[in-house]
Amino acid sequence: MVLILGFIVLIPSIILGAYSSLVEIKNSFTDYRYRVETRIQKGLEPSIWNYDLDSLREIISAELINDNLKSVRISTTEKDIMWLTSMEDGSIIDETENLEGKYYERHTIPIYRLDYKDRIIAYATVWYDLSVTRDMFFDRLKQEFILIIVMLLEISLLYIIISHYKLAKPLEAIKQGMIEAGKSSFDEARRKMNISNFKWAFSEIKGLHRDLENMFDEIKIANLKLWESEAEFRAIFHQAGIGVAQVRANGECIIANKKYADILGLTEKELKNLSFVDLTHEEDKDLQEEQFQKLFRGEIAEISIEKRYTRKDGKIVWVDLTVSPLYKPGETPTSHIAVIQDISDKKIAEERLRRLMDELEERVVERTIDLENANCELEAALEDLHSVQTQLVNKEKMAVLGQLVAGIAHELNTPLGILKSAGGTLERIMQNELNDLVRFIKTAPEDTIKEYNELLRESVEAISYQDLSQKRELRRRYYAVNKEEVDAPNEIVEKLVDLGYDKDVDTYIKLVKNPENHAAIINAYNAATVYKSVKMITSSTERASKVITALKTYSHKDTNVQMVPHDVVADIEMVLTLFHNQTKYGIEVMREYDEVPKVMCIPDRLHQVWVNIINNAIQAMDYKGTLKINISQVDNRVRVSITDSGPGISDAVADRILEPFFSTKELGVGTGLGLDIVKRILDEIDGSIDFQTKPGQTTFNIWLQAQKA
Repeated sequence: MVLILGFIVLIPSIILGAYSSLVEIKNSFTDYRYRVETRIQKGLEPSIWNYDLDSLREIISAELINDNLKSVRISTTEKDIMWLTSMEDGSIIDETENLEGKYYERHTIPIYRLDYKDRIIAYATVWYDLSVTRDMFFDRLKQEFILIIVMLLEISLLYIIISHYKLAKPLEAIKQGMIEAGKSSFDEARRKMNISNFKWAFSEIKGLHRDLENMFDEIKIANLKLWESEAEFRAIFHQAGIGVAQVRANGECIIANKKYADILGLTEKELKNLSFVDLTHEEDKDLQEEQFQKLFRGEIAEISIEKRYTRKDGKIVWVDLTVSPLYKPGETPTSHIAVIQDISDKKIAEERLRRLMDELEERVVERTIDLENANCELEAALEDLHSVQTQLVNKEKMAVLGQLVAGIAHELNTPLGILKSAGGTLERIMQNELNDLVRFIKTAPEDTIKEYNELLRESVEAISYQDLSQKRELRRRYYAVNKEEVDAPNEIVEKLVDLGYDKDVDTYIKLVKNPENHAAIINAYNAATVYKSVKMITSSTERASKVITALKTYSHKDTNVQMVPHDVVADIEMVLTLFHNQTKYGIEVMREYDEVPKVMCIPDRLHQVWVNIINNAIQAMDYKGTLKINISQVDNRVRVSITDSGPGISDAVADRILEPFFSTKELGVGTGLGLDIVKRILDEIDGSIDFQTKPGQTTFNIWLQAQKA
């Protein structure tokens, strides 16, 4: 591993060192070449210009002493002046041929006349020998390689020494300690794993050493607990209140506790020489054999039967026997655990119970005949009771309806009076003004028709929101203008007010000053009156229809008693319609309706709930106050809360108000059945009722089952 790591480090190091050496040598050679060429360019110029060959030879020979410079040739464009070459033995000769070779590099240097850079007097051609530089590079590379090898050898040796103290020696100590621990010699194991062996170990191995020492302590504690547990098990086994034994597949006893031997009337020593098959009662041997065969075939996991044993003294003992195989998954059981419990007293009690049951059956037959006779009499009495109850409910329903009749009659008379008045108005207009309206539309100028249409449109829009205060303001404004600036007939002013004509003073003056517009105003008033009358007829008809529908719904007797989904909000609104005459003058009705699902109920019965509670609330407030109805969903139920601002219910009667025939009203005003009927109806449809009261406020909460989504 160290060698591999070394080579991984060595190769990049050699490459990097070689590259650095190469760059260094190359830069050094480049500097040398620059200096040589500079000296040649400047130093040879006088000798060449004066044609001093001796001086020229001396200068070139001095340069050729360097190993890198191989040859120098001085020439002009016409002839060679001098060509000298350095030989390997250091001598300098005249050269007449070009040097060719792999490691030769040639450069040509122009030589200028002194101070005349544009005048070349000769050329110096130099040859460099690169083999010297190459040898220098490889020598440097060899030195670096040897240095790295030496360093790697030193690191490897250091690693081996460190590994011995940090890894090999601690692991050997752990190995010897584990061998001793396997023999349960934990003290010897600790000695083998002395802390001195782990002084230089890796932190992980030190942690392993600590963990092993802790593990040795835990194993010692576990062994102690195991011994204590085994002793405790033996005590429990032999002192158990039930018989427990380990037996072979053929029934031979391996070990049994004292209770097992006592139940069979034997000693523990005698049991070891017997098979429980030998002790089984003759009549139970077939059953026992059948169960054991099923157990051996794997059809059942254990045997659990009641059987008899014949004791040594000849007595019969009944036992509850449970036999379970002892085995590990994937193995065939070789022995079984047998558990027996003496149930002789239980069997004696069962026999006595059987005899008592026989006697009881005879008595039950006799009593059944008596009960059937009594049941017939009870059913007849119950039928009479249901009949009376139905009559009381209907009486209460009719009593409330009787209280509503006067108000309902008023609710119907009011729209009938409006219908009569509106019909008379329409009849008058149809008889007297219709022809004038037709004639006006045919003959009036276009501008007048335009004013007519505008007046009619504004009147239709004003019908839905105009009140008496607005009319008084318009009347005051227009009469003031009439008095000061324009003299319009009072009839025109009144009709404009009824039309809801609400314009500024200048627009009003412009309209009434033109007499042709008076006809437009009168005819627009008549047309608007027709529209108002038709709207009143429609509104009154809808109001009367709503009252009649509510009355029919409440009075209707539905023979269907099945629970069906029903809209509780619509039901509340129907009942409020019946009570409209009682609430419209002195009672403010506040509605707080959440979006809730339909409720499961019998609709005909649910009407009676709302009527009774709302009627009680109105009477409690003496027809003046606030009636608040809140409808919301709570989990899977719908809650309807009806709150009145009456005086509240006193503590003295709060616990009794749901009782039948209990009433706080004056004699003859109430029957005392209203809230009792409400409670019975809610019980019938799986609902409930509760209330909270305090001075000035009472709230009844009706809880109904919501329809399932």
